[in-house]
Amino acid sequence: MSLKAEAISGAKWTTGSTVAVTAIQLVQLTVVARLLSPSDFGLMAMVMAVLGFAQIFTDVGIGSAIIHRQLNTREELSSLYWLNVAAGACVFLLTIAVTPAVVEFFDEPRLALLLPTMAVLFLITSFGQQFYLLLQKELRFRHLALVEMAAATAGAVVAIGCAARGLGVYSLAFGQLGLACVTTVLVAIIAWREGRPMARFRLSDTRPYVRFGLYQLGDRSVNFLVARVDQIIIGAVLGAGALGLYNFAWNLAVMPVTRINPILTRIAFPVFARVQLDNQRLKRGYLTLVWLLATTNGPILVGAAAVAGSLVPVVFGPQWIPMVPTLQVLAMVGLSRSIVNPVGSLVLAKGRPDLAFKLNLCFVFLQLPAVYLGATLGGLAGVAWTVLALQVVDVASAYIFLIRPLIGPCLREYATSIAVPLATSIAMAVLVLMVPLLVPAPALLTLAIQVAVGVVFYAVATFSLQRSKLEPFLGDLLPTKP
Repeated sequence: MSLKAEAISGAKWTTGSTVAVTAIQLVQLTVVARLLSPSDFGLMAMVMAVLGFAQIFTDVGIGSAIIHRQLNTREELSSLYWLNVAAGACVFLLTIAVTPAVVEFFDEPRLALLLPTMAVLFLITSFGQQFYLLLQKELRFRHLALVEMAAATAGAVVAIGCAARGLGVYSLAFGQLGLACVTTVLVAIIAWREGRPMARFRLSDTRPYVRFGLYQLGDRSVNFLVARVDQIIIGAVLGAGALGLYNFAWNLAVMPVTRINPILTRIAFPVFARVQLDNQRLKRGYLTLVWLLATTNGPILVGAAAVAGSLVPVVFGPQWIPMVPTLQVLAMVGLSRSIVNPVGSLVLAKGRPDLAFKLNLCFVFLQLPAVYLGATLGGLAGVAWTVLALQVVDVASAYIFLIRPLIGPCLREYATSIAVPLATSIAMAVLVLMVPLLVPAPALLTLAIQVAVGVVFYAVATFSLQRSKLEPFLGDLLPTKP
């Protein structure tokens, strides 16, 4: 099978998996949101802020190096596997050790048991992490799709069942643990025959990977701070209730980045890595990727901002209404991030994680004082608007310091690939906002009409304005021109 055919097949399976997993997790979120309080979600956000940072170190930065290097010996992979397992155990123990400090920082005693419970994730995932990476490197996205759907189902069943039994925030924790267990067991079963590790560990096997991984480790650490510093500051300054509202809005706003983007970026990294020396092919591939993400994510996030007032109380319940203004601002942050996000695949494919590390290191020094001032002076709204302003700076910086040095000047093409999808999305949002004024109706019916009008308008406008770009992807699905 050719590289293009493998990529297309991977995209189909990843798309199917993403749609299924997103639907499962939306059902889980909708049900659990009605059974838990914003404070429960705030506690979980505090835990995930700590675990998210700790998780960076579980593979010592070598996961991307395995994909970047086109040849891996069984001896090298065996040593790397046991290094991952050891790193997972160390991170688990360190998380237990810092728990008292975390409890004091957030002034939240309930974290004393919740954080160690969630830290068990590191012990579970370390045994399956390399199997998952090897399946991704070999473009075996059919197997990964089946694993992800099974794991998401298991996690949702556990979380909803525990919430119904009144376990509160622990329903979220046990759901995560259930998902991790199923994922680890299934990827190990699938990849065991080809990727079974030997009883071997040699530092010499790991050195080439660790050298690559150190910059990746540093970049992930700083990038994590860039992504989570707002939630850390809200938790410390405004408390668990405010953090619960912000984190819930944030998770909805970045859902396309975490669900839709990986459909393409997971495939883009190994594909880009195979043509890393051909800048023209990389440029065409990267700009096509950016256009696809803007075309897909634009209507979802701009539309979400437009219908947030109807969506939140109808779907999640009246207790979440205070998060509507925050969700509307963060939806724009999520859209910007979804467009910038693919640069990570480009950076890793070119073997230059040092560039991303240096840029993110500079950015975090700008972000920390800005977000703190936003929280102290403006509360949740202050943080949301500050994060949006910083995201605009991030878009410009990514082009100047990452995209242009890696694939050459392409500002006009880059802007063009984004402009039409965004303009179409904004026009759609204006039309959607007019619906409640033109067609007064109950909240649920209003929401349904807004969604239907938005979908039809965006589909017609996109097919009319961007038919030539859509044809390679939709082929015979498009009507023949007269």
